[in-house]
Amino acid sequence: MTMTAPRKIMLATDLTPAGDRAFDRAVELAQEWDADLIVLHVVESNAARPWGIDRRMHNAETEMDRLVRSAKQACRIVRHTVIGDPADRTLAHVRDIGCDFLITGPAHGKIVGERFLGSTAARIVRRAAVPVLAVRRRPEGSYRSIVSAVDFSDPSRTALLGGLALFPSARLTALHAYRIEPNWSGRNAERSIDIVEAEERERVVKEAKHNMADLVAAAGAPAIETEVLEGEPEAVLADYVAKNWPDLIVAGTHGRSAIEHDTIGSVAERFLMTLPCDVLAVPTRK
Repeated sequence: MTMTAPRKIMLATDLTPAGDRAFDRAVELAQEWDADLIVLHVVESNAARPWGIDRRMHNAETEMDRLVRSAKQACRIVRHTVIGDPADRTLAHVRDIGCDFLITGPAHGKIVGERFLGSTAARIVRRAAVPVLAVRRRPEGSYRSIVSAVDFSDPSRTALLGGLALFPSARLTALHAYRIEPNWSGRNAERSIDIVEAEERERVVKEAKHNMADLVAAAGAPAIETEVLEGEPEAVLADYVAKNWPDLIVAGTHGRSAIEHDTIGSVAERFLMTLPCDVLAVPTRK
């Protein structure tokens, strides 16, 4: 299915000062896409913390007034304040009112081994059925340079096409990270390590460039720039971001199986935690 410009955007804000950046980006995109903007704040509450709800709701409404008045551009804004678990209520609200694009602030959780702790943004990305934009940088105009991480799977192709459709005027780079795994048995057992690795690298790069050409052709956008670099995907992308400073990273939200999608520690979630730029997570489960 071809992605189109969103008609109803939701900003999930925690009303902290850092969240103003996500609000500014949400307002900019709402104007660019001529979309409605719903600003949502969830007052966190559970059985262990039922106290002070009325006061916290009042304070949230006051902060929401301040935030909406700070809009630098004109757009249609509606405010919603609800009570509950931030991730659960945000996702339910997206479904209930029919939003087709969600914006959050950056993830703030901690990484312990392979698990994320305390990151509402990561929990939202893991389960959202609509694209989720996590905003880290202060907006300085429209997105001009976008990088899409690709592994030539259907999910990564879907993510790339989603980024292309949403931001057609930006310069888009498809980035593929490869690793070499030479076969050291058979005739290679007695050959030079350098020669075996060089031959395997040549084979892998040739195959990657061929797949990249097919991907660009299928996207119907010959202006897409391409990069094929050696290394672990996360490390390669982090190094590329540090050197080239793109405005936005696009990634699919699951791997090659539904089980991988539900595993805490997916690549898209790690991007949220580690990259110093905005991240667009495109849901790719069929």
